[in-house]
Amino acid sequence: MSQQAYSIPQRSPLYQAPPFDYKAFSKVSVFCRVDEAAIRAALPSQFELRGDVIEFFIMDVPAGGSLGSYAEGGIVVPMSYQGRPGGHVLYEIVTNDDSMAVGREVWGYPKKMGDVTWNATDSAITATLSRRGTSLIEIDFKADGPDFEKPALHPRFQTRIIPSPESAAVETQIIENSLGQSTTLRHAFGTADIRVGGNASDPFSDFQIREVVGAEMIVANFVLGFGKIVG
Repeated sequence: MSQQAYSIPQRSPLYQAPPFDYKAFSKVSVFCRVDEAAIRAALPSQFELRGDVIEFFIMDVPAGGSLGSYAEGGIVVPMSYQGRPGGHVLYEIVTNDDSMAVGREVWGYPKKMGDVTWNATDSAITATLSRRGTSLIEIDFKADGPDFEKPALHPRFQTRIIPSPESAAVETQIIENSLGQSTTLRHAFGTADIRVGGNASDPFSDFQIREVVGAEMIVANFVLGFGKIVG
């Protein structure tokens, strides 16, 4: 008997089961102070807010294991769940369908399809994130900036929402997810100009930036494995 497929369609599944072995992904992040009330309004009710400094990020993934190459970006906010500190990915845009589906269906990451541009040199990165023609994040990063204290944003805690096929009811699970076997290949603090847009469908612009706390870029490897249902 053949093994049951991990995802649909069963004869040719969209994605395989984790883990996914990421090699030399690049990520640029800008950490910004925003209004706590805006974070509370967007944060799922199961979580407690843990600060007003959030991460805007865009990343380029040349090799994500069986997920192949893609890019993504989004917003991560500091929170806690039942007293345990971590980070919640509040909004996330991705450029391929298998990464979108596995992120939503397995871990509860709020992925939607969109577009990323990424231009990098040894000392600078220009990247943009958009969806359906609306610009969401634009970052111009230059290396050799000052060190700064970042909020702790790991592990991730996500709300995995499972719609009922019979009604508008849903089941909600809290998923904890950590990165494994992480190895940093390159890291640089820097300075960044950031512009944030949005609309009702993708309300990134709800977060008016009060202060840019710092910026960084990393190149790293990691393994994305199964998560854990914790609530």
